[in-house]
Amino acid sequence: MIEAKIIYSQRGDFVLMESGDKFIISVLIPNFYPNSHFDVSKHFFLTEEEIKHKDDVDYLKKIAELIRKDWALFSDREVANVKIKR
Repeated sequence: MIEAKIIYSQRGDFVLMESGDKFIISVLIPNFYPNSHFDVSKHFFLTEEEIKHKDDVDYLKKIAELIRKDWALFSDREVANVKIKR
């Protein structure tokens, strides 16, 4: 399990977290399961290139949109368990 601290939250869209020298984006994916109304949050490590833009909210929104469209493209960067620390 990875412990991370929230550094930015875009309510209902994504959360940006920091864990040591790594950054994680947690994206809310609506209706994740077929024929259901369950929304699921999935967590992904940001690449070094994406980390350069971590202060650009519009850039992060675009990443969140890409993840929602096809989260499987990001599955190699998925983080299974994240514990939020205060």
